[in-house]
Amino acid sequence: AGGQGSRMGGVDKGLQSFQGAPLALHALWRLRMQHGDWMADCMINANRNLAAYEGFGVPVWPDELGGYAGPLAGMLTALMHCETPYLLTVPCDTPRLPLDLAQRLCQALTEQQADLAMAAAPEADGRVRTQPVFCLLGAHLLESLSAFLQEGGRKIDAWTARHRCAVVSFDRPDDDPLAFTNINTRGELHALQQATASP
Repeated sequence: AGGQGSRMGGVDKGLQSFQGAPLALHALWRLRMQHGDWMADCMINANRNLAAYEGFGVPVWPDELGGYAGPLAGMLTALMHCETPYLLTVPCDTPRLPLDLAQRLCQALTEQQADLAMAAAPEADGRVRTQPVFCLLGAHLLESLSAFLQEGGRKIDAWTARHRCAVVSFDRPDDDPLAFTNINTRGELHALQQATASP
């Protein structure tokens, strides 16, 4: 939840209400509902309104890098505070993220002996596109990510391309087609509210 929310008028996107609760809290709830004993602890990366996020009952860490350096800065911060062999990252603006996300990414990472695993999902045009912010990565990648950011790198794809990466497609018939719908504008927030309220 460390972004500037520029496409939403500069508001703190993670604190915007969706079905009566903040977007980031929906993401946290769905992480805690993951199938199996996958989740050890959760934390939130945020750069403002820290007290509001602390009210969710988990540790809150601002970016170690200044200047809103993007999702990789959030990943770096999380890796610096990660006390487990792996870290699962999700964005705060996707309140319907899959409840089997951790399980499927973990299975692919293990089977392919990869350094990280990321989700992929179909778009409106039918093409399956990677969703690199939904990422399970080994804690050993901290040094690599730190070096990449110090070199001025900011693009997730450029960094993940340096490592063995497993891609997991969430395009099964029973997968929620709205699972990876992210909210960047108030219009998108309203549209997902409507779609979720529909029978």
